[in-house]
Amino acid sequence: MSTPPTPAGKGRPRGSGGFGWRAFFQLSATPVFVVGKGRRLRFANAAWEKLTGVSLSEALGMACSTKRTGTALQAALAPTPEAMAGRADRARRPAPPAKNGPPWWDITFAPLSGESGIFGVVGFVHVVGEPVPAAAKRVPASVAELRAARAAHFSLDLLDGPALATAHFVSQARLAAQVLAPLWLVGERGSGKETAARAIHHSGPHRERAFVALDCAGLQPYLIESALFGLGGVAASERVGTLYLKEPTALPRDLQQKLADHAAEHPQLRLACGSERTAASAVSDGALVPVFQTALSALELRVPPLRDRLDDLPRLAARVVPGRALDPAALAVLQTHKWPGNLRELADVLSDAAARAPDGPILREHLPLVMRVKADAPRTAPSKPLELDAILEAVEKRLIALALAKCNQNQTDAARLLGVFRGRLSRRIEALGLQPKKPEGGAP
Repeated sequence: MSTPPTPAGKGRPRGSGGFGWRAFFQLSATPVFVVGKGRRLRFANAAWEKLTGVSLSEALGMACSTKRTGTALQAALAPTPEAMAGRADRARRPAPPAKNGPPWWDITFAPLSGESGIFGVVGFVHVVGEPVPAAAKRVPASVAELRAARAAHFSLDLLDGPALATAHFVSQARLAAQVLAPLWLVGERGSGKETAARAIHHSGPHRERAFVALDCAGLQPYLIESALFGLGGVAASERVGTLYLKEPTALPRDLQQKLADHAAEHPQLRLACGSERTAASAVSDGALVPVFQTALSALELRVPPLRDRLDDLPRLAARVVPGRALDPAALAVLQTHKWPGNLRELADVLSDAAARAPDGPILREHLPLVMRVKADAPRTAPSKPLELDAILEAVEKRLIALALAKCNQNQTDAARLLGVFRGRLSRRIEALGLQPKKPEGGAP
C-alpha cells in the first residue's frame, strides 16, 4: 500500500514527501534565504543568521526592498527585477550595515516558478573581500604630512584681510566652522565660494575627513546620482566630512529631494552649497524644492565680491604669485579695475603678468593693455543733477510771456490762448515776476 503524502508542515512543503528542505538548507555552510512573492523573508538558514547577526525569528516577514525607508539589510536581500521576472540573476551588494565595501555580498537569486508563476526566490550569499582591519586604516606618515599641509593651506587665515567686508565674512566663517549645520554660500561667479567651503571644512570638527566637490551644472544628473548614491558612493562614505555642491539648482527636483532626505537621515555628513543666488530666491523661481532650502541652508553666508575688498589685493597677489613683488604703479592699476570675474580673474591676470616678467617685480607694463588704458582714462565729473521745478518754472514763464506778447498784453485773451482761467493766469504772472508790458501804440 502506498504511503500517503505528508501534510504540509514546518519544514516540509506540500507534496515533498518525507524530504525536510529546511533541515537540508540548515546543513549548508552557504548563507541561504527565501523571499516570497511579496518580497518578504520566509526562511533563512543558520549560516545566514551567523552572517547577519540577526535571528530568523526577528527577521521573519521582513520586507526585502531598496526603499529609502528600509534598512541596509533589507536593501541587500532585495531580489533583482530579473529574478522577480523568472530569470536567475546575480548582484553585488554592500554588506550591511555599511553602504559601501569591503566586504560585499555576491548574491545569486534563483526564482521559484509554479503553475501560477513566480511564488518565491531563493538567495545564496557569497562574501567577497574582508573588512579592512584597524591597523590597515592607519594613514602613513608621508600621507599624513600631505594632509596637514593641505589643511594648513586652506585655513581661515586664507580668507582674512583688512577690508571691512572681508572681516565680516571671516567672522561668520569662523562661527560656521564650529558646527556641522548645512551651509549655503552666496556669491558672484569666481568670488571664492568653494575655497571658503574648504577653509571652513579644514577648521571644523571633521577636518580629518575628506572634502569632496561636485559641479552640479557641469555633470550629467545620472553621473552625479551615481557618484553620490551608487556602489561606494560619496554620500554613504564615512571618510567624507564635507560634500560641496556647486550650483545645486541645476539638479533635477527628484534628485534634490533625495539629497535632502539623505541629509536629514545622515547628519554626520556636512553639505555645503555654493550658488550665485540665495536659496529663498531659487525656491521662489521654482529652481529648488522647498525642502532642500529647509534642510540645506541652515547657515547662509554671503561671499563678498573682489570690488568690495580691494584693500586685500596685496595679500591676495602674494597668494596667487608667491615670492613676487607687486610694483605700486601696477597695484594702482589693479585697484581701478571692476573685477567682474572676481578672484578667478585676478588669478589669471597675475599669472599671465608673472609669466611676462620671469624676474623681478610685476610692473605696470606687465598687466593687460585694456586695464592700463582704462586706468589712464580721465574720470568724468559727475553731471549736474537736473532740477525739475526750476526747469518747469522757466518753461511756464516763457510760455506766458509769449502768450501775452501774442495777445498784445491782454490777459483775458492770453488766458483763453493758454486754456486757463484769467484769475489763475494773473496769479502766475505775479508769482513769476512777469512785468506787464504796455500795449503797442498805448499812452507812455
